[in-house]
Amino acid sequence: MNDLPDPPARMKPPRNRLQQRVLQRLEAGLPPTRWQQFRLHLQTMVRQLRHRRFSTIWFHGKGVARIAWQPFTVCRLLGVPVQFHITWFVYPAGFLVWLLYDDEHPWRLDFPLLILFILCLSLLFHEYAHVLTARRFGIGSRRVIIIPPGAAAELETPLSGPREFWIALAGPVSSLLLAELFQLGLLALAASVSDWFSDYGWRLELRDGLRFGYALNQMLAGFNLLPCFPMDGGRMLRSALAVVVGRFFPHYPVPASLIATRIAVRCFAWPVALVMMVYSLQRRDYWLYLLLFPLLLFAAEIEYQTLREANAPQNEGENPGAD
Repeated sequence: MNDLPDPPARMKPPRNRLQQRVLQRLEAGLPPTRWQQFRLHLQTMVRQLRHRRFSTIWFHGKGVARIAWQPFTVCRLLGVPVQFHITWFVYPAGFLVWLLYDDEHPWRLDFPLLILFILCLSLLFHEYAHVLTARRFGIGSRRVIIIPPGAAAELETPLSGPREFWIALAGPVSSLLLAELFQLGLLALAASVSDWFSDYGWRLELRDGLRFGYALNQMLAGFNLLPCFPMDGGRMLRSALAVVVGRFFPHYPVPASLIATRIAVRCFAWPVALVMMVYSLQRRDYWLYLLLFPLLLFAAEIEYQTLREANAPQNEGENPGAD
């Protein structure tokens, strides 16, 4: 007869607070939040690395990357979610690198943070001009997302007709208005402070920040007015072309919006993008155009092909030269 006691049962490791909260949500019939999923993947991956168990690290690593790549909501302004993409962190990372080579503001975080704030403010001001103008036409907005090198307002309804012109025009106009506000602020502060331009303290940083805001918003307005679809200038051009085509060719079998989109993309966007890319080859400070304009052309072609497929049953076999 064996009098030895039974071996103790192997107990599961105690659950931490994160696991308990996830279980509470599951018991309530709710899925884990995105932040909880991210922390669970990251926590499990760290634990597996600590115990040298590499079988599931790839799975949890993909989970962390997949969740991190999705835009995250920071706040809601005027009922519209404001989201940031993870690639947005290129901006603060670039400013930190800038600190290494900046002779005027060595290792001062206040000035890069001021520039970053002005950048986000200018982008949101521009996009919310689109949002509010679209709301005046009865069009809602799903979100405003900030991604390098700018931002985008995602509307609930595809734009067409004259309302597209006014919604697109609102962005550059708002940027010009904000640029003038920065200029007025600079002039007002300079007039109220003695020896403004000779002070190397916080006043100099504020002056440089206001100058940056003025130049940035002027650049945003001018750049978006380029007739390069799908930017604001290209959308204004497409809207005007659609009105002209619809008025002079009312019985044409192909929709006016499709013809206007094809002209805006093939006859204007491509030449403008190619000219800007050639120009950027001659100017080292405009190298970003080599990356930006191919992406714009790619988005323009996708929107044109999507519109063409949506209207395929109407013009199929009637206009074979519409490719």
